Amino acid sequence: MNDIFGKIVSIFLACGIFFGLPLVYMNERAKTAEQLYPLTETTHFVDSVCNVGKIDEQMLQRFYDSIARDNVVYEIKVLHETGDYAYDTGKDSYERVSRYYDEEDIWNALRQGQDYYFYRGDFLRVTILRVSGYALFPQNDQTLNIQYGGTVKYEAF
Repeated sequence: MNDIFGKIVSIFLACGIFFGLPLVYMNERAKTAEQLYPLTETTHFVDSVCNVGKIDEQMLQRFYDSIARDNVVYEIKVLHETGDYAYDTGKDSYERVSRYYDEEDIWNALRQGQDYYFYRGDFLRVTILRVSGYALFPQNDQTLNIQYGGTVKYEAF
């Protein structure tokens, strides 16, 4: 009786391994493929902004539209960091101070019909966080986090 019970358990265990592990592997491959597209689009957007030195409304809207998907909701954060020098009276010297502008500041400039310009040496960072959506299995997976940035070269002059 113990011999039969052991064989039945080993058959069920083998079936679980033979069918379960490929599904887990396929789920991981689907997540990797899903991460590749937003990373490619983010890289393209940041590199083009760093080369040109400005963002116009069409460029930013095209980036948002390319990231938007049917079954996945992303949170996109755009951050502009610029360096300034401020005089510190206590130390009697100049110190580098960073100023940050988020996407609300960028959108305010774009809504007024202006392009948003960067200076040479500014830093642009784009972060994409997965808020909701399903991969292969119907569980809520929030492992997609992409962060990419670059220094503005502004090659126009």
